[in-house]
Amino acid sequence: MVAAATVRHHVSLPTGSSNLNLSVRKARRSAGTWVMIGVPILLVAMFAWQIVSPMLRPEIAVRDAVGFSRVSLESDPAGSRIDFAVVDRVGQETTVSGDVNIKLREPDGTVWQATRTVTATDFRTLPDGGLLAGRTGYSVVIPASDWLRAPRRGGSATVTLSVQPTDGSPFSAVAEERFH
Repeated sequence: MVAAATVRHHVSLPTGSSNLNLSVRKARRSAGTWVMIGVPILLVAMFAWQIVSPMLRPEIAVRDAVGFSRVSLESDPAGSRIDFAVVDRVGQETTVSGDVNIKLREPDGTVWQATRTVTATDFRTLPDGGLLAGRTGYSVVIPASDWLRAPRRGGSATVTLSVQPTDGSPFSAVAEERFH
C-alpha cells in the first residue's frame, strides 16, 4: 500500500502589499511602562526649563525704587546731615523722582520736618566720612539755625522718611539713629 502524497502549494506573499489583511498582534504597553518612560522625560523637561527660563525673561528696563537700603544721621559742619540710599526690587541702588518727607524727632519730642521734591539728578555719590560714603544716595543738611537742639554726640534721634514717587508706589522707613 502506497499512501497518496498530498502536496500543498506554498504561495509567497510580497512584502509591503496593502491589499493583504494580516492579523498581526501588536504588543500593548502597560500603564507602568508609560510611567517609567514619562517620569524621566518630564524631569528632564523641567530641568531644561529651569535653565532656559531666566534667559527668556526680559530685563527690567526701569528700576523703580521700592525702599530704603540705609538711613544715617551724622554731624556736619553746617549742622546735621541725613543721608539715605534707595533700592529697587533686586536690592540695587537706584534713584527716585517725587516728594520726600523728612521728619527728625529727638527723644524729648523736638521735631524738625521738611518736604522736598527730588529728581533722579539730585542723587549723587555720598561724601566720605559717613556711613554711606561712596554709595549713590541723597543728602539733606539741616542747618544749625533750623534745628537748634540737634542731638549731642552719642545721642539718638528718630528719622522718618517717606517718598511719594512721581510714578510708582509710596514707601517709607523709620530709623532710630545714633548721632555720631
